[in-house]
Amino acid sequence: MKTFIFIGLTIILFGCKKIVTEIKEVPTPIKHSWLYDSSMDGLQKIILSTVNLNDTTLVCSNRQIMDYVNSNQLNGSMSGNFLELYEYSGYGSMKPPSLSQRIGVFPVDSNRLKIFSVFNPIDNYGNFLFSPTYSSSATSRKGFPLAYFGSGYSIVDDRYILAPFEIDYTNEIARCVLIRVDTTKGSANSVQLGSATYIDLKPATSTIDFTSDGYYSYSFFNKFFILLSDQFYRVDTSGNVKSFGSQPISSTSGGILRMFRIRNNLFAICYSNTIYSIIVSTDFGETWSIFANNVDPNFANLTFENVDGNLYAYYMSHIFKFSLSGNSLNYVELDNDGLETNQITGINKAGKCAFVSTLSGLYYRDTTSFETPKK
Repeated sequence: MKTFIFIGLTIILFGCKKIVTEIKEVPTPIKHSWLYDSSMDGLQKIILSTVNLNDTTLVCSNRQIMDYVNSNQLNGSMSGNFLELYEYSGYGSMKPPSLSQRIGVFPVDSNRLKIFSVFNPIDNYGNFLFSPTYSSSATSRKGFPLAYFGSGYSIVDDRYILAPFEIDYTNEIARCVLIRVDTTKGSANSVQLGSATYIDLKPATSTIDFTSDGYYSYSFFNKFFILLSDQFYRVDTSGNVKSFGSQPISSTSGGILRMFRIRNNLFAICYSNTIYSIIVSTDFGETWSIFANNVDPNFANLTFENVDGNLYAYYMSHIFKFSLSGNSLNYVELDNDGLETNQITGINKAGKCAFVSTLSGLYYRDTTSFETPKK
């Protein structure tokens, strides 16, 4: 009898074993100011250029893929096109394509430009290749150059492109082609060559000659501003050229490094003998004057962009807003929470969203908080 009682107690004791469950606090996910758009994958994340196509659509592009991002449908599916699927040469592969709201352009290789519609770039009538007519000079260097910074082939009025393609250091002459793209013929959003006007560029009188391989291009006020081998030029869409020499002010030396616009004021950052200066033009680049001397050298590292009438700049993962008050150029650094460690490649807006493109994806936030100062 005692044996049965012991067995019964044993069963009860083991059957009533205490079970302890450990409860751990789940950490709250950190929500950054800038949010990552998970729509893109792989090569799509390497964004070199953007343009707002309309009130809701942002175009994101590199040299191989162009994507269309709907600002009302982020983190979902998107449509896209392969820009260079059958003719990728690797020439300037990390140089951003130039984009306007109608057309785009980039050099496929040193002898060909690809010009395309941003609406249907792979359609039979949505793109074409352009090759220049070279001179017979035995001393000239031939081929489309890659820009030191920026996209390199600016677009004016959604149809004009200015592209240098030959330079002769011996005879001191460079050649450019002014391309007019025709978007009025054929099917909707088709593009074709309208005309090609060849323009000769020579160093300005009483200045240094062509001295290096440097090249970049900007467009402001429907005019092209280019620096080519230490010579600075303004070219309009009729082919008229104004030569400035190494820079527009004869009393100073050194070249142009960056350009930006605030309202009708055009600024340029110059460098000479370790001294950085800012010059300004109030007549669309016709005449220039000194705005400020001995400015912070870091200004020359910034990439400037005009968005909705405001001027912004970026460097690495930092964003700045610039404004002009009288004779003072002011700037404030903006909140970049969530962008740290990213390499920014562009700033844009579409619909209710402000966008920042990077080499590792697209980030967005509401436009109402875009200009929040960095804490």
